[in-house]
Amino acid sequence: MSAQTPDTKPGAYYVTVADNGRIGRLLGPFIDDHARALSLVDAARAKAEELDPRAVFYAFGTCRADAPLGPGVLNRFFPEVTP
Repeated sequence: MSAQTPDTKPGAYYVTVADNGRIGRLLGPFIDDHARALSLVDAARAKAEELDPRAVFYAFGTCRADAPLGPGVLNRFFPEVTP
């Protein structure tokens, strides 16, 4: 699988999780920095699986919002993420 090309549109990027139509913001926002969000998908997945064994069945990725929607729920586990 090839690496995804980062989006260059301005906005607030998040690492996200999806399960059965529900979407959650795990890490972010990364303002105008999709590459940073992409670089943390695997780490966010690993932390989610550590906290919730059912997370192995969830889908992980990124999304962009026009404006920040608040901090990701896992930000506290990643001190390098400072919204």
